[in-house]
Amino acid sequence: MPQLPYVTLNVFTTEPLTSGNPLAIVSIPPDTTLSKTQEHLIAREFGYSETIFIYPSSSLPPEKRGEYTKIAIWTVKQEIPFAGHPTVGAGWYLGGDGEGNKEGELLIPAGRLKYEKDAGGRVRIDTPHKVTLWERMISRGRIGEVIGLPYEYFGNDEERVFENSTVGVKVAGGGGAGVDGWDVNGIPVVSIVDGMTFALVEVKSVSVLQALKVGRKGVVLDTVVDLGATGVPGGRTFLGIYCYTILEEKVEGGKGSVKVRSRMFFDGDGEDPATGSAACALGSFLAIVKGGSGGGRVGEWEFEVTQGVEMGRRSEIGVRVLLEEGGGGVRKVYLEGEAVKVMEGVLTV
Repeated sequence: MPQLPYVTLNVFTTEPLTSGNPLAIVSIPPDTTLSKTQEHLIAREFGYSETIFIYPSSSLPPEKRGEYTKIAIWTVKQEIPFAGHPTVGAGWYLGGDGEGNKEGELLIPAGRLKYEKDAGGRVRIDTPHKVTLWERMISRGRIGEVIGLPYEYFGNDEERVFENSTVGVKVAGGGGAGVDGWDVNGIPVVSIVDGMTFALVEVKSVSVLQALKVGRKGVVLDTVVDLGATGVPGGRTFLGIYCYTILEEKVEGGKGSVKVRSRMFFDGDGEDPATGSAACALGSFLAIVKGGSGGGRVGEWEFEVTQGVEMGRRSEIGVRVLLEEGGGGVRKVYLEGEAVKVMEGVLTV
């Protein structure tokens, strides 16, 4: 029976077992072929938010061998086009140990991306991105149907729960680059790539964030019903609820920096300790909105995102966004983080 080596990591942390987002990495030997059904079953067996499969170079065309490493990314339910902690984890694992910087390229369904691992073990991913700010927003009431909004803790005062400072700002552009004249009571929705979409819910404070609750199993947002989207071939569609509050914001020397606390809810009753794709979507959205507001234009933004605290899995995510010159579009999105090995072994299939 085929045997597949695997390791597990905690990503976006350097502390094993107590923080970060678990990731399983399964290496497929050159003489082994796995079906997509087998990949799915293995991902379900691990039960992590994501499991990745590293394909051997023999799976690539001869002229491409050595140029990049092909990986597949699975949740327990489906294969997805892009995710943050799996790509950071892959870069950390493939970068190996030793002194000096290591770099390479990954091929994922959303495209090719470069990774760099420095001597200290921090990984930077030059992410594929196709940032879309959806024209249709989601109402606060609909968000409240999906997750538990803590109105009762704040005197049933909606304004003590929600924050409008970014939602109500007009964003120049259109056709996926931005939407003018948003409803200040609506929740913006952003895709970082096709098929990976997040409702970005800004709340008033950390206390509100801590009081949020997961919802009910099966009660979820739907891209067709809530956004009017058409189905994505292969079912690779994900729509999560990313809740956040801004802790600190400043602009110095033409660059902006923002510190954020966040939580991510999915599948009705699920919560994720670290969601790099959502952090990239949020960083892109805030950079677009804030980059052209308040006077002089700011085209470079860095975000320090802390997620998973309420789950007891504190995760530290770095995002850097570069905007297009003279416009509101996103030119580059970099995702940064560290990882630590937890387990390794052999999987029999």
